[in-house]
Amino acid sequence: MYYFFKTGAKLALKIYCGKTVVHFDSNTSYDSPKIIASNHPNSFFDAIVIAVNYPKPIYFLARGDAFKNPLAAKFLNAIHLIPIYRLSEGKSNLSKNEATFERCISLFKQNKTILIFSEGLCVNEWQLRPIKKGTARLALMALKDNIHDLKIQPANINYSSFTKNPKDILLHFNKEFFIESDSDLKESVFYNSFNSQLRNGILEKMILQSTKVTVQLFELRKSGLKKIGLSVPALIGYALNHWFYTIFKNITRKKTKNTVFYDSVLFGLLLICYPVMVTIVAIIAGLLLNFKIGLFLFISFPLTAYCYSAYKAN
Repeated sequence: MYYFFKTGAKLALKIYCGKTVVHFDSNTSYDSPKIIASNHPNSFFDAIVIAVNYPKPIYFLARGDAFKNPLAAKFLNAIHLIPIYRLSEGKSNLSKNEATFERCISLFKQNKTILIFSEGLCVNEWQLRPIKKGTARLALMALKDNIHDLKIQPANINYSSFTKNPKDILLHFNKEFFIESDSDLKESVFYNSFNSQLRNGILEKMILQSTKVTVQLFELRKSGLKKIGLSVPALIGYALNHWFYTIFKNITRKKTKNTVFYDSVLFGLLLICYPVMVTIVAIIAGLLLNFKIGLFLFISFPLTAYCYSAYKAN
């Protein structure tokens, strides 16, 4: 299920986003247990972008309240989500976190990678909020369980916009670091030292509000010849897809007003509904006209939508 979802999301992001630029530190490793610790500006959409652009499977710590429905919990587990409970979700649920941490330790022993949003909360902004102690706590637990090759890779994700599409994305996987701890060291001291190092790592090359110049972030976007070549299919893509996109955009804006879930909900709706809608239109066209026209439309909808996205990115 994870690979199926990742493949679908990867294709969808090529349409939803204008350009995604990803930078890996030259010494990034993939053969040992790892925590990817990132900022969290755009809800679950952050996890999708990071997972799609990271070459190995990733496991995610996600809000525990999303797992209330048994069917939803089964699906979320299938795509590598692990529940983490906060005090705001009920004090009685906090005991469930022990099982979550035990599963994380088990995954580390299998050399797996876990993504944590170390700020704890999501806010649509170009800032890094205070780092919570959850990442440090998990790292210390791994160390106490004799997992001494655990690596921490700070990462940051930057968006040209939180409300406009196609949007541009800049993603950095920064320099990894190991964790070391003296057995006599107080946990509070370890947490402070760890969070200081992690914060500096996440901030490396991160776009902050005071330096946000989106036009200069994506140096590969200038290509006049390419834009001319894309103009006609992009216009067709706009004509074919804009009505459908507008419907779901308006629904999402209404449902997510004053929240940080706009991109996550809109992308999720399009990921699920767009293929269905295109298939229905193609079938109707094939039945009313002929098979070739239906097949042509089935291919043209996503292809020209991609051309429109690429045109806007140049």
